[in-house]
Amino acid sequence: MGPISTIFWKEFRGFVTSPLAYIFLILFLLWLGVNYFFGNIAAGGSFTGVQVKEASLESLFQALPSAFVIIVPALAMRLWPDEIKLGTLELLMTFPVRPWQVVFGKFLAGLALIAAALALTLVTPLTVQAYARTSHGLDWGPVWGSYAASLLLGGAFLSVGLFAGALCREQVTAFIVALFTCGMLVMLGTSAFLIQSADWFSDIARQISFTVRFESMARGVLDIRDLVYFASFTGLFLFLNVVTLEARKAS
Repeated sequence: MGPISTIFWKEFRGFVTSPLAYIFLILFLLWLGVNYFFGNIAAGGSFTGVQVKEASLESLFQALPSAFVIIVPALAMRLWPDEIKLGTLELLMTFPVRPWQVVFGKFLAGLALIAAALALTLVTPLTVQAYARTSHGLDWGPVWGSYAASLLLGGAFLSVGLFAGALCREQVTAFIVALFTCGMLVMLGTSAFLIQSADWFSDIARQISFTVRFESMARGVLDIRDLVYFASFTGLFLFLNVVTLEARKAS
């Protein structure tokens, strides 16, 4: 078993044996479920007998960025500060393992939990498919596009949370830094913000915001530019995380 898989299983076991993972899953599913229910009610859908007038999951995925803004930083805030505060990070750095392997192992553990949370939401599209009163049922293209976008979005938020945790000794501080950063990246692409901004700033905001790119992918439009953006953003913050660990190791 290589260093990355060892760290992955160590962190993943730490998640599933602590209340944090279950609180994360419950809050995540509750948030999406409530928003989906009231989103369909507002759109004129009927939930009598779990019947759905229109086979759409738009309201489900519209709520996902706001859920991730809070829940993913809360998930990531324990990955580094505890190691730094307890002094186990220095011990870990004495082992024959490279900083990038430690970072990547922790990242994969967090991403696996996010993927598990998304997998649990599959009950919603399956229920919609079964009960939708439309001739063609659910259009699965946008659904799979939304899940791909959700995983990329969760990975990007997780990389920010990891970097914030590597900089801070306290979990609360790491959470606040990651929450603010992720919140800004989502807010910049909202229609309310773009309408009130100057044209030149709106153009910049659309390019750097997560919201615009996420909504494009959630409609089933898998633009290579959006994929590259999310991958580059995640890679950048993981790289910064490695640099931070290298600096701690050298000090």
